[in-house]
Amino acid sequence: MSDHVKYEYRDSLLPEVKFKGKRICVLTNYRSGSTFFIRETFLTNRIAPMGDWEHFNNKWNDNKHKDFDFLLNQLKQRSAFVFKLMPDQIGYSKSKYDKILQECDEVVYLYRRDFQAQAKGWIAWNVTGDHEHQYGDYKQYDVKVTQKIADECIDELISNYRFMKTAYKERPGNVYCLEDFPIQVPYARLYNWQNEIIIPNFNTHKELFRS
Repeated sequence: MSDHVKYEYRDSLLPEVKFKGKRICVLTNYRSGSTFFIRETFLTNRIAPMGDWEHFNNKWNDNKHKDFDFLLNQLKQRSAFVFKLMPDQIGYSKSKYDKILQECDEVVYLYRRDFQAQAKGWIAWNVTGDHEHQYGDYKQYDVKVTQKIADECIDELISNYRFMKTAYKERPGNVYCLEDFPIQVPYARLYNWQNEIIIPNFNTHKELFRS
């Protein structure tokens, strides 16, 4: 079990989020409060997350260099689990996603209403590094980025949302939004933007759940 939740026995900041099953996939996007969501829902549901909360992210952390079938088999060995999945981590593959769903008894959807803030957060996260620093003392980072790199990060978020839209139509489930949480605990990171970038208007709620 992750050290983030192993010794936590306080009350959850999200007590109303109660899962229906025991094998939970949180289909989400970057900078949507997913780390906060996983930690707080553990305190409510007492279902231990997978060792790496982004279980199918095989680019870094505990699952670096592990292939999809290996990671899928790890789910098969657990009677209860929670993990978060960003669609790009499986290459937007419907066949891989369908295999994941076979191991889950519930999918919940987590998104962020403020796309402008989400995009700036994801761009800054990618260009500043120091990804181990999430909580604790606040750190400030200077952000200077080209529009090209910004567009790549923005496109990744939008592509993930479009996958989520299709997934939701095929298998509806409970939907949660970061801005609806009564309390939010962001990462202890402050960004000092050195230049302006253009972020398109993207109505996440309308694009995902109303169109």
